[in-house]
This record gives sequence, structure tokens and C-alpha cells, in this order.
Amino acid sequence: MKIAILSATVLAGSLLSSPALALDTSSLSVCGDGAGWPPFHYKKGNQIQGYDVDVLNAIFADKGVDVSVEMPPWKRCVLQTKAGNYDIALSASYNEERDKNYLLTDYYYTLQPSYIYSTSQNPNGLNISSVDDLNGLRMCGLLGYNYTGFGVDDSKVRKSAKSFEQLVQKTEAGRCDVFLARYEILAGFKVAKGTDYLAGGMQAEPIPGNMGDKFHMMISREHPEAMEIKATLDAGFESMRESGKLQAVLDAYIK
Repeated sequence: MKIAILSATVLAGSLLSSPALALDTSSLSVCGDGAGWPPFHYKKGNQIQGYDVDVLNAIFADKGVDVSVEMPPWKRCVLQTKAGNYDIALSASYNEERDKNYLLTDYYYTLQPSYIYSTSQNPNGLNISSVDDLNGLRMCGLLGYNYTGFGVDDSKVRKSAKSFEQLVQKTEAGRCDVFLARYEILAGFKVAKGTDYLAGGMQAEPIPGNMGDKFHMMISREHPEAMEIKATLDAGFESMRESGKLQAVLDAYIK
């Protein structure tokens, strides 16, 4: 199989040896977050690479399916996948609306939800012992994102920022008490692009009582083989998880 967007890692080509599931489709159109979601998918030069791309390569490498990956704005990616213009959207957390509008795969990685505050605005830190404490603050997040997995009231998250840079600026200026992010993603930007969103007095803390936020791929229900695509991906995730290869792919980016 030839994947349209190749990854930097050489692991993907030989990671999976599970029994093939028959697919009539010869190509899949996939989208991720245009703002970048390293180390899971991000642009480096003219290439899109990362954990997500490697996992797709591993699963579809021997199935005769060409996969192309694009990174439009996340909201567009989500809407266009629902409409059937993309077949799969990458790295999506669960909520009931998504479960209704898309066919969700099994999870294929877990992240630690965190809240980030400015130490210049809060030199003594924040007294956060539960998500109820966070719900009482001015929480900010990214436009189009889902924070249900953080355990907070998603309707109270102010989602006007279009980038993590804007979230940092709003929090430093005191327009947000905290912004919400998965710590591994912030660390991924530092590794992949050298951008440290936690520099300059930004402090990240895990959300109390949260054991992790699971991420899935969202398959368009408009695709005639949506169930077969899900079965192929789920079988691939299970095989790679049991063999330790999912973690090996991720470790290639964060260690």
C-alpha cells in the first residue's frame, strides 16, 4: 500500500500483522486539526506526520487502501467528516453528540486533562480540589473543542480562542482564570516545534480525580463501508495495544 502522507518514523511499515479485513474501498480521506495536535499529527515542512499517521500506515499497509491526510481547521474537519467529505477525523474525544453523529472507533490513546494558570496572575497558586472548583472559574478553551472528558461543565468553557498562543495570552492578561489542555499535547508542541506554551510562568496541573481522556477516530456515517472501516481500525488498535506497538510508536515521538 502507498500512503499519501508519510511519517518520519520507520516503525509504521511493519507494525501490524493481524488478519486482513476485506474492504472494497481503495482510498480513505482523513483529516486532523489544522492548528496541530503534536505528537499525534502535525506539519513538519510540507509533510504531515505523527503518531496518528503511523498508526494508519500500520493498519492499512497491507490492505490495498491509500490514505490521504489533510489538516483543515478542526471545526471544518469535524463538519466535513459528518457530511461525508472526509471519511475519518483523527484524535477525537468522546461525547454523546459525536457518538450520535459519527461511528466512533475504540480508543487508541489516553491523555491527561489539565488546567493551566498564570503564576503572575495567581502567585499563590489556585486552590483546586475538585472539578466543581474549576466550574466556578472562568475556564477557556479552543474553538470547536470538546472538554467533556475533562469532567468539567463543557457549557461553561469559553471557546473563542483559535490557538494555544491565544489561550496563553488571555490567561496572562487575566481574561481567563485557567485554560484547559491535555498536558501531553503541550509537551508535544515543545518536542515537535520547539514551542513551549508553559514558559513564562504558566503552570499546568492535572484535573483532580481525572484518570485520563480517551481518544478515538470518528468515521463518517455517510461512508458505505463505515462499519467495515471501524472493524478494521478496532482490530488494528487491539493487536497493536496487546503487542506494545501502540506505545512504541508514541515513545518514538515523546522520549
